[in-house]
Amino acid sequence: MQYTQIGTTKKSHGVHGELKVNIDEAYEDIFLEADRVFLELRGTMQPFFIESIRGQADLIVRFDDVQTPEAARLLQIRGIFLPTEELPQIVESNADGPEYSRLTGYRMVDARVGEIGTIRDVMEMPQQELAAVDYQGREILIPLNPQFIQSVDEGAKQVLVDLPEGLLAL
Repeated sequence: MQYTQIGTTKKSHGVHGELKVNIDEAYEDIFLEADRVFLELRGTMQPFFIESIRGQADLIVRFDDVQTPEAARLLQIRGIFLPTEELPQIVESNADGPEYSRLTGYRMVDARVGEIGTIRDVMEMPQQELAAVDYQGREILIPLNPQFIQSVDEGAKQVLVDLPEGLLAL
């Protein structure tokens, strides 16, 4: 089984065996919904079931079988992984950030709305890249954000997205 690193553990926190964690922004929602993650211990991936997650800027996690600060300290500064097959396909990034221009000509389909249209152009803006799509007779700009992209089907030339409600009405 292949694994993808989604973050790292940081320092132990408190007296109940909790750990501060740093999760890559693209995987934050997935982590918050996960029931377990994997940590590499002694060369093998070990599952840790999540009992609770709290916090805003710094997320603090408590695992089922980690109840003491001593046990938590053994898990400090380790990669947090999920099986790659459980993750949505995120468009590969390069050193300059995401590269979505290859999606020009792909059909964009929303998980709730259905077919949106064909990506006519991808514009690079300072903060992100935007897809120009003709939707219901007008051009709309859709942020190409890894949190919105659920999958890219290269064979069907289709991008499946889950856009925030109301984005298509702007």
